[in-house]
Amino acid sequence: AGRATGGFAWRSVDGTMSRHNTRNKNKRPRADESASPSYAALKRIHSTGAITQDDIRQLYSVWKPVCQGCHGNTKDSPNCFCGLIPTTGGARKTGLWQKNGEHVGSLGPDPSKDLRASTETPAGLTNLGATCYANSILQCLYMNTSFRSGIFSLEPDILKKQPVLDQLARLFAQLHSSKMAFIDSAPFIKTLELDNGVQQDSHEFLTLFLSLLERSLSYSKVTVAKTIVQDLFRGSVSHVTRCSSCGRDSEASSKMEDFYELELNIKGLSNLEESLDDYLSVEALNGENQYSCESCQKRVDATRCIKLRSLPPVVNFQLKRYVFLPKTTTKKKISSSFSFPGQLDMGKRLSDPSSNYIYDLAAILIHKGSAANSGHYVAHIKDESNGHWWEFDDECVSSLGFHPFGEKPGKSSDKADQKSEGTSTEGSVANGNNSSHHEAALTSNMGEMFSSTDAYMLMYKRSSKDENGIKSNNIVEASNSSLPRHLMDEIDALNASCVNECGEYLSKKDNLLASIQERRQEVKSVITEAPATPDDDSYFWISLDWLRQWADNATPPSSIDNSPIQCEHGKVPASKVTSMKRLSAKAWEKLLSKYGGGPTLRKDDVCKECLKDVAKTAVSADVYRDRKASLKNLAEAALAGSIPEGPSYFISKAWLSHWLRRKNVDITFDADKGPTSALRCSHGNLLPEHASGAKRVSVPESLWLFLYETIAREADDVVTFPSDTQPCEICDHKLSAVASVEDRLRAVKLKQRQSHEKLISGKGFALNPGQKYYLVPSSWLSEWRAYITATGKNVSSLPEPQSLEVAINSLKCEKHSRLLQRPLDIVYKRGGITQKTSNTDGLAIISESDWQSFSEEWNVEHADGACAEIVFSKSSEDKPHESSEAMVISDKDPDQSINGANDDLEDCRPYVRTDPEVCEECIGERESCALVEKLNYQNEDIHVYLVRGKEAPKSIREASAALPVPDRRTSKRSRRTTTGNSISLKVSGSTTVYQLKLMIWESLGIVKENQKLHKGPLEIEEDFATLADKCIFPGDVLWVKDSELFEDRDIADEISEPKADALPAEEGFRGTLLTSSVSAQLCQDIVSSE
Repeated sequence: AGRATGGFAWRSVDGTMSRHNTRNKNKRPRADESASPSYAALKRIHSTGAITQDDIRQLYSVWKPVCQGCHGNTKDSPNCFCGLIPTTGGARKTGLWQKNGEHVGSLGPDPSKDLRASTETPAGLTNLGATCYANSILQCLYMNTSFRSGIFSLEPDILKKQPVLDQLARLFAQLHSSKMAFIDSAPFIKTLELDNGVQQDSHEFLTLFLSLLERSLSYSKVTVAKTIVQDLFRGSVSHVTRCSSCGRDSEASSKMEDFYELELNIKGLSNLEESLDDYLSVEALNGENQYSCESCQKRVDATRCIKLRSLPPVVNFQLKRYVFLPKTTTKKKISSSFSFPGQLDMGKRLSDPSSNYIYDLAAILIHKGSAANSGHYVAHIKDESNGHWWEFDDECVSSLGFHPFGEKPGKSSDKADQKSEGTSTEGSVANGNNSSHHEAALTSNMGEMFSSTDAYMLMYKRSSKDENGIKSNNIVEASNSSLPRHLMDEIDALNASCVNECGEYLSKKDNLLASIQERRQEVKSVITEAPATPDDDSYFWISLDWLRQWADNATPPSSIDNSPIQCEHGKVPASKVTSMKRLSAKAWEKLLSKYGGGPTLRKDDVCKECLKDVAKTAVSADVYRDRKASLKNLAEAALAGSIPEGPSYFISKAWLSHWLRRKNVDITFDADKGPTSALRCSHGNLLPEHASGAKRVSVPESLWLFLYETIAREADDVVTFPSDTQPCEICDHKLSAVASVEDRLRAVKLKQRQSHEKLISGKGFALNPGQKYYLVPSSWLSEWRAYITATGKNVSSLPEPQSLEVAINSLKCEKHSRLLQRPLDIVYKRGGITQKTSNTDGLAIISESDWQSFSEEWNVEHADGACAEIVFSKSSEDKPHESSEAMVISDKDPDQSINGANDDLEDCRPYVRTDPEVCEECIGERESCALVEKLNYQNEDIHVYLVRGKEAPKSIREASAALPVPDRRTSKRSRRTTTGNSISLKVSGSTTVYQLKLMIWESLGIVKENQKLHKGPLEIEEDFATLADKCIFPGDVLWVKDSELFEDRDIADEISEPKADALPAEEGFRGTLLTSSVSAQLCQDIVSSE
């Protein structure tokens, strides 16, 4: 019925609703709908053939009132427009009614958010992947106003011929005057030919970069720019060697050497003063290191030290936080706290002391991270114009106030107040800075002291006047207010482009929001006017799907499409009432005039043809329901075995049961193939009743005719079987033959069960010395038991075991004609000897009578059997190598059956002697191959228990030491799923012990050096051995103890530094412009051309 009405919710053939509602399954059942107004209208239409306006109002739900704010849109009512738009102030996840911010997000990022408030706030630099080391150095150089002004003073001609200087000047100009909050560093990085995906050392970069700049700037005609690098950063030292005998200095001691930074040791040192003392300390040359004095003409004791001859305006202190480990050929970072002052007196450090060398802390380069070859660089730099400190973290620039590591919350930001107080922030950095490194401010005689665990380079700038009374930091008159014309024009163009981009974005945003607002007003206007009252005769039908798309989408559909709610006659069927709405004439005219389309479906466009079909189907369903109810008793009687009087017919018993339970005729199921399909054989005849699935019942002729008219006629090729129909002779013969074979099989199995009554049970039996036994494979015996014990319907379900003759012959190796399997172990307890049992491995012992029966039943020569005998040996040395392992004899008196063996039985061991013997050579080869194959596993589970205490519990030791069981099922838990003190780890046979210890370290927090890892009683050592080397199998249970001898440390230190055998050679800046002679050669070409 439902198919005929296209899903319209009328009563189906069996009286139930053809439209299913899965919501609220537990609600009370509806009242009998045969008395509903809609059914009454359909019945009236079917009987009279006339359709009135009242019928249309009822069947098209025109009578339903207009909804006023129901929870959601009601499909059963064409007058409900609720839920098409959200309530006031509401929003949706997508479409027209999502939040304005999400609409604006479709335009992409707002470029105005990338602008900085003013050029007084420093700009950041983009990180291209791993270029933070270069960004931090560039910011340190840029924030030095003297260096910056020197770069800005370069001639345009030099910039055109020097790409590095040109890109550096452009970068500095953008940092100076660009409106952007961060500057793209890609052109500069590309010019230097740096690999932006490789992390480098910032100190090495600074050294090479200053060298490159010094060569490039030497060809400038601007005096200040030409030597800006030397004037700012270059100092001089001499290495003085003095003879302890004559007191003279070596000739080399008078030589001056330039430096651009001082590399200071910090290992074992706590502050900058100590590191400087160490740097300038006197070294004694004696013993094997004696000095060969030219004046004394012999090797003598001497002293050696470094003397500072001159200091530059900017002193860079490189803190040697990385130490080389010869044992592993790797570098390790020193993360100890190191203190340094806010003001430093270097005059006393000079070879000729002076009071005019006072330096202020200007910048701190910080390396965050625990590994030497990774991490992140940031710079804390002081603005020279106002003493304000900034943190430069690539694109992000954060204010730190007037202290290099941020001000204490609630503390005054006034610079004079802080200086007078002499203290600063203590503990972690404020202002949201990363706390993975520790900074603190202390107080010393020189003023403020700062402490950091990650400070990597310190920049100090001279603040005192020189001998001539000139401040040394005024080497170049820095002008922060203007740029050279050639750079200013470029920056102005970039800023103008940025402003235009922001203006275009703002215009797009305003236009988008205006269009969204206009669309929302349009939708609200139409939806407000859309409802037509039940008494309004001038209404139009419109597709609910189109209306929903129009109301939901920011971009409306191009035209109205009412085709989905039309029937084949081009009208509006009642079955589509849940897919359409009644629209007022005013709302329809608004939509049609703007969007067009159609077709226009008015009040009179209801489809009367479809209504008549629906009425006919609904009434037929009611008739079907009544007839089925009247014949139900006949069907139940047939199933109960009642034989009807008069003509009767066979139908499937299962089919009739399904039909009685069936509540809705529109739901298909297997029985729809027809009431007799299960009874028909492949020849088209009646199947014998003892065939599978061919159970049948006889039904009266009246029931059969009803079933045939209403159901069976819909099935293809329905065959009628009167109750006197004879079964198919061909099928009956085949089934009889099968039954005969199964009968014979049952008899054979019964005979074997009687012949092997004890063997069938699978239980062990007593073995006696001196008695002859035979051996069969345990796997074959297990299959034979399952086959023999299968009875009833399963009598032929299990396949017959492999031929016993083949199984016996497969036991012997071709090379030696000996046995390829060992007998199962024997047990000697309380005076009795028995054999262990297994369903898979080894050879099982059977009695001679059982073997005799097997020989007859399976056509095996009696002499082909493998014989066995229980014998005793007085010591393990007397026992043949091929025999199975014997259990220790108990202290109790043995059974009388073995009294004759020996009076001193406590020294005897029983074992199985076989004929032929066991071939240990071939078995060893096979087991070795199997072991190799088993150890070649991938991504399997092992289990590790953390043991707290002196010794592992017995249960863990035994589980750990147990031999691997073939095909053992292992845990499928994911890696590092911790349950109490145990974890499961995914490993492979090629996993090394070192890698396993790293997994345990990561999961349980025990450092590698403290792990005492065991399998059973044996400790697992040798880090570079594989798990296969240590015979660790899938599913094995290991246990670990924490020795607590070494301090805890971060696993990142271990993971980030490769082992020596896999450590690649460090490339550094090889292949970049920093290490090539291109720049120098280019400068020479420039001079030659001039």
